[in-house]
Amino acid sequence: MPRSPIRVACVLFAALSCAGRAHAVPSAANSTLPRHVLLVGRLGDLADTTAGACSMVVRDAANSPIARCVVELRVLNCFGTRLSSEPYAAGTTIRCETSGVLQTTDIHGEVRMTAVGAGTPGSAPGAGPCSQIYAAGVLLGIITLATLDMDGRDGLTPHDVSLWLTDLASGELRGRADFDGDGVLTAHDLSIFLTVWAAGRSQESAASYCP
Repeated sequence: MPRSPIRVACVLFAALSCAGRAHAVPSAANSTLPRHVLLVGRLGDLADTTAGACSMVVRDAANSPIARCVVELRVLNCFGTRLSSEPYAAGTTIRCETSGVLQTTDIHGEVRMTAVGAGTPGSAPGAGPCSQIYAAGVLLGIITLATLDMDGRDGLTPHDVSLWLTDLASGELRGRADFDGDGVLTAHDLSIFLTVWAAGRSQESAASYCP
């Protein structure tokens, strides 16, 4: 059966968006993704890469890494999540239209990405995978996401702890509060928050958020 012109055009676009090798199209099956991402705060002009950095490796159908390929982490479908309109990390750009964080893979097909953002008090909690990862427009996977800065004000504060305790007391799985991404709210999640808080690299919230 002949392929439609639209499908052929989409495949060609994906190949051209990854300039590492001719006709290199990202493979969801062969690429390496994190299972969970943690939105963090910042300190001055620097994102909290210690707590928030996650690595991704883009590979093609032959299991070869693809260099110079644009990777996008989207948080558009995560309830109440607000993405910083500024990246606070070198080599990173923000696309507010898709609530996306973008980086280009290195010669090994890898990006190491940190997303600065926050939650929205009173929003629907959400649960399960919601954050999409694309490479050159190809969907590689959907992973879980949590937000340490739960109110988006003044970085990590006791008020964020109060909001986390409210989520814990609900008895429900609330993805925004599942900091370790294991699918259940426990003291370990609170321990992660306190460790990041004590380190002082998420003292500030984003200056502004994508609309």
